[in-house]
Amino acid sequence: MGDFADARPTKEFFVNMLTRDIDLSDAILDLLDNCLDGVVRNAGSKEKKWDDFTYYKDYYAKIKINSTSFSIEDNCGGIPRKIAETYAFRMGRVPNSEDMNNTLGTVGIYGIGMKRAIFKMGCAATVTTKNKGSTYSVKIKPDWIHNTDDWNFPIEDLPDNCNINGTKIDITSLNSSIAAQWRDTTLIDDYVDTLIKAIQESYSFIIQKGFSIKINGTQVVPYPVELLVSAKNNMKPYIFQKDYGDIKTNGVKVQFAIGIYSQLKSDEELDEEIEAKRKTERAGITVICNDRVVLYNDKTHRTGWGEPPVPSYHTQFICISGVVVFESKDPSKLPTTTTKRGIDLSSDIYADVKIKIREGLKLFTDYTNAWKGRLVEEQKYSKETDKVSIAEVINNNLDFQKKYDTAPRNRNGALFFKPELPKPIVEKNYQIIRFSRPVNDIKILEKYFFKDITTNATASKVGEECFDYMLRKVKK
Repeated sequence: MGDFADARPTKEFFVNMLTRDIDLSDAILDLLDNCLDGVVRNAGSKEKKWDDFTYYKDYYAKIKINSTSFSIEDNCGGIPRKIAETYAFRMGRVPNSEDMNNTLGTVGIYGIGMKRAIFKMGCAATVTTKNKGSTYSVKIKPDWIHNTDDWNFPIEDLPDNCNINGTKIDITSLNSSIAAQWRDTTLIDDYVDTLIKAIQESYSFIIQKGFSIKINGTQVVPYPVELLVSAKNNMKPYIFQKDYGDIKTNGVKVQFAIGIYSQLKSDEELDEEIEAKRKTERAGITVICNDRVVLYNDKTHRTGWGEPPVPSYHTQFICISGVVVFESKDPSKLPTTTTKRGIDLSSDIYADVKIKIREGLKLFTDYTNAWKGRLVEEQKYSKETDKVSIAEVINNNLDFQKKYDTAPRNRNGALFFKPELPKPIVEKNYQIIRFSRPVNDIKILEKYFFKDITTNATASKVGEECFDYMLRKVKK
């Protein structure tokens, strides 16, 4: 009879629990996060500023996918040998470890990203790395998972002249579900397109700051984010900045801007965009934590949509966009989930910030309501604007304030700028008339009213002409 009950986890259970709830693309994004954390560690004490577009310059990650393997290679500094030996390959972060106590502003929090990604894709891998003259590899063999007692991975020293500049992860013995997903070139090409879109959503800001990402030789290009700002009228964004705690240690710095990124849309333009199912719709709120996008163009309650006094998202608000930036040298203080693809709504800091996000959203949803049906008049304001990068707007430095008159006010420790947006001149009481009729009937009236024009009239033009025609008859 023994004196203890065996409470050790089985490897199969541990690995299955680790990988079951993460999407394949999210697992690959975790590996990219490790590359970026390597850049931050390599930069050491160099300050990482939101508007610094050189921080990641000359760093890269190259991903290769085929039917039998996956690899990712970077030049981001490698993994120090001591870290590899003590906790880089452990299933979770070690309390009070050097990595756990770093104050560099990395993205990783839980210490499971690399291992989770490896086991999501396959059961064998080789991690090769060079860091400050130390070159070595760590091997995970296919039979590792079946040995209950041995949780270690062997380390092999390599000659310094190995052709590697950072870290390379090769994953083989693909899991059956992954092998099926990548079984031929057509399926691989389809998946690469999906992965590129996910990377564009999550890393556009980092790519704009100089980081290069290639997948099977294809360069990933960023989505530019811009807002309309005017030096001639009050078409300006809502801008907010606040520090929660001491940002030099473990506090959180929050900055965001919400505004209009394009001219307002007519009902016909909105209908056309819905029918086309535009893939590049840029409306909504994007949330970034330490340079990593954790919510992309969100249009739900997570960013305040549909919570009083903000209405639920509707295509009428397709021109409203915003970016919220959280930065902290202690990543555990950031309001992210374990997958870093969502917001921790229980975060006190995020709850406070969301109140301000709703204030900004309400400002611009009210704006679109005020100008609905009067877009020709509205465009004299929106056309007199500059398209300005979101980084420049959020930073709101003295030169920007001078050019666009956006000097912030101080309220409860926060700096914010709230514009007095242009308002329509109320000369008459207006109401919008909107209804649908069969297309063939509309065509009949179009030919009747517009028989002398060579281009097709829109449905709203036909409706306006019908109204004006009957109004003239009644007034006579």
